[in-house]
Amino acid sequence: MAQTLLQTQAQPEKTLIDEEEVQFWLAKVVFWGQAESPDTQRDTCLHLSRLKDFLQLLLSHINNVSSTTEAMRRLPFLGQVLGRLCWNPCVTADAEGRSLLFQSMWCLYSEEPSNAVERKANQWIRNVLCQLATEEDGTETQALVKHMGFPSTEYHLRVLRKMVGLLLGEIGKNCSTLATTNQRCSCDHVVAASRACIPLVTCPEAAPLIGALLQRPVTCVRETLCQDFLNAVSSAYSSQCLVLEERAIISLWCHDLPSLEGAVLSLVESALTTPHSIEQKLSHSLLPKACSVHCSLFLVVNDIFRSILKQVEGSQALRSLLSSFTICFLRERTLLQSQGSLKAFFPNAPRKLLVPLLTQPSEMPREAWKDHLNWLSGSLQRLTQEEENGGEDGGARGQWAVFEAWFLLAQCAHWVEVAVQLLVSADPEDCGALLWLLTFYHHPTNRGHHRTLQLVVKQSSVVDEAVCVLSSMEFRPNGQGCLSTDANNVQFRIKALQEMLTQTSADL
Repeated sequence: MAQTLLQTQAQPEKTLIDEEEVQFWLAKVVFWGQAESPDTQRDTCLHLSRLKDFLQLLLSHINNVSSTTEAMRRLPFLGQVLGRLCWNPCVTADAEGRSLLFQSMWCLYSEEPSNAVERKANQWIRNVLCQLATEEDGTETQALVKHMGFPSTEYHLRVLRKMVGLLLGEIGKNCSTLATTNQRCSCDHVVAASRACIPLVTCPEAAPLIGALLQRPVTCVRETLCQDFLNAVSSAYSSQCLVLEERAIISLWCHDLPSLEGAVLSLVESALTTPHSIEQKLSHSLLPKACSVHCSLFLVVNDIFRSILKQVEGSQALRSLLSSFTICFLRERTLLQSQGSLKAFFPNAPRKLLVPLLTQPSEMPREAWKDHLNWLSGSLQRLTQEEENGGEDGGARGQWAVFEAWFLLAQCAHWVEVAVQLLVSADPEDCGALLWLLTFYHHPTNRGHHRTLQLVVKQSSVVDEAVCVLSSMEFRPNGQGCLSTDANNVQFRIKALQEMLTQTSADL
């Protein structure tokens, strides 16, 4: 059944197992598993020290082969020995013995099984680990638990904590330099640990291990976490069956884009169904903070918003969400005192508009707001005119540039709110630029309203446009562009202006 001498290529003089040793332990594990009796328990305890030496030798062999298939070929008795020992409570109750058994199984787990033997071994290992950690009705376990004098639930929690501790130790190891082509990279343990965690993602005791897996720096191409593990963690977290620390959640989004998309779409759904609570949801969301730390996350979130707004351009609720999200993002960057370039976060935005729009109204004197808005309006008008006069060659490129300019304005809608505040109190000669800016914000394309024609020296067209803008406007009195003391006044003046313009339009 076993070769007379079994040896690995890495250490031929040290790792030897002879046939008599193999036959001795095969006979022992069969005897121990035949019946539960005081005699078998005493015999197990009597041989436990020697058994652990044997298990350590087996582990050395497993670590020095290139695959599970090779391990099973060199050690054909391996499955029978490990399988029987895993169900022996006297062995699994011993911390060192249990550790050796677990480590042997981690090493036998194939990251990418290449044949039926390795696939079957993977399935068996997952089942054994799950049952050892959670099963409560095994007769052998119950007998040992009764003898030890504490409840079965406590026993299984102890086993689970031990298992989590062992896995934490495994994934804490740095990527090893392979001594020979037959040795396994220690990063295989990371993948194996992530697979072993799948049935445990809803167990609170496993949360530290899950967090450690998610946050482990990737230094090797073989460290990629199992996708099934990421899916299970994402599902458990989104259904509130798993509690993770902030850094672990952000790491989950970095590893798994579907979970990031789910978090963004959840915010979008909230904005559409309960827009009044979106500010509160954003304040409790980690998305702005995560995006301020990881530029890649911000770009993905921005692309999701961009894609949705292209489909539902007129949704004021989504525009409010986008603006509020951007304000929270900028606030988090300020708190982090980030020195990185904003251009990396807004690669598609017109360069000359980026800093002026991202600047908060509170960062400049109130008397400078009008000139700032006039400059913004003039710059956007020139951009749209270039697109409208660009002809067929630059048409698509021009439309893209105009949309990106509008998208940046939608992100920085605090200046739109300031324009509303100034419009209702501005002199007639100062209204043109403000009105154009508001029109562009609410109608970024010429579809259905011919912006250019509506804004010439004709008074009726200007009045109609003003009524349209004010009617579609949802002014937020708590926005950064408006002082709280002026909020009620501004709302009253907007309403009065709407009534006056409506009457004027009727007279014309």
